[in-house]
Amino acid sequence: MTSRERVLAALDHREGDRVPVDIGTTDTTMAREVYEGLAALLGLEPVNAKGAPNPNTFVTPDEKMLEALGADVRVVNAAGELPSDPLYAQREEEVFPDGTVQWTYQTGMVVRRVAGQWDQQLYKPAIRGELTLAEIDRVFPRTAPPGDWVDRPATVAAIEAVHARGLAVQCEMIVMPVTGTSMGILDPAGWCTALATEPELLCELMDRLVDRRLGEVESIYAAVGDRADVVFGLGDDVASQAALWMSPEHYRRYVKPRHARIVGFIKARTRAKVIFHCCGACRAILPDLIEIGVDVLNPTQTAAAGMDPFELKRDFGADLAFWGGLDVQHLLPRGTVPDVERAVKRHIDALAPGGGYILSPSHIIQRGTPPENVLAMYRTAVDYGRRG
Repeated sequence: MTSRERVLAALDHREGDRVPVDIGTTDTTMAREVYEGLAALLGLEPVNAKGAPNPNTFVTPDEKMLEALGADVRVVNAAGELPSDPLYAQREEEVFPDGTVQWTYQTGMVVRRVAGQWDQQLYKPAIRGELTLAEIDRVFPRTAPPGDWVDRPATVAAIEAVHARGLAVQCEMIVMPVTGTSMGILDPAGWCTALATEPELLCELMDRLVDRRLGEVESIYAAVGDRADVVFGLGDDVASQAALWMSPEHYRRYVKPRHARIVGFIKARTRAKVIFHCCGACRAILPDLIEIGVDVLNPTQTAAAGMDPFELKRDFGADLAFWGGLDVQHLLPRGTVPDVERAVKRHIDALAPGGGYILSPSHIIQRGTPPENVLAMYRTAVDYGRRG
């Protein structure tokens, strides 16, 4: 089977010649030091580490590494330049003596990049007091959609080039998040407080988030259509590693209708399978995700509470495919090669029978992870995942 045939079989709940594998369906999937160490083990030049500012930088594995690891999926991003979001316009930069950089935006949102780190983190949300309609209007006014900004011929050509090599295509058209936390409007505590005290206003904010993002991705779907095999269409980290942020009842009342709208929007524009990304202990809402049409759960964090892979397959495997599973917090950074091999085999035994599983890490591979463990994960997956 080709990689594409293998992935499509798994997504259709059929067994292929082996379990498909992926590197995480994101553009930044591996700490630079892990990437460099893995390249050395594979005898490859770590080309994508060039220009990386420090060891904490996350890099995308290069094509030769993807081939060496047996990865079956390639991400294709839309060609073109999305007009800038006014939420992130007009920022002031401040550099502290230790090298930490802070950006303050016109909305009051404050973002920091700690000295020596690569990624930026929300330091203060735009709305830090009471959620009011005036505050929503201030930080997130309704704006006109950006129009047709995608270069369609270039995007189509990129997808067709990947398909010509027999590989599956995953397009990132993610609507994330309904909760608004990653956009810096509210922090998790503020979001949960608003859910309890001002749910109608929170719904107004969520609807504006959805409206704007759907307006942005409309052009991508117009270009991609049915050419993608799977779309990273919806992301909402509504769970911690112990439980949901909210009660299942609150999820169903306030968040699920917005998720249903997003999935309906996607399915009206493509026949590609739809990935829902949610880290953590989201088992309680899996029946709801199935009901609204989600096809794939990513990253299937089986180390979280209630996320045992055998139980997930037993209870939801007829309707939901699972993508991910291999723990990046404890197993990969702290386990031994035999530990990794056992975990890979356990996940394949649990999730692969009858199809419906694509093996990958449960999130970005972190700094301090032995590259030997990463190599063991993929080699075991390819060897043990063969059928017959």
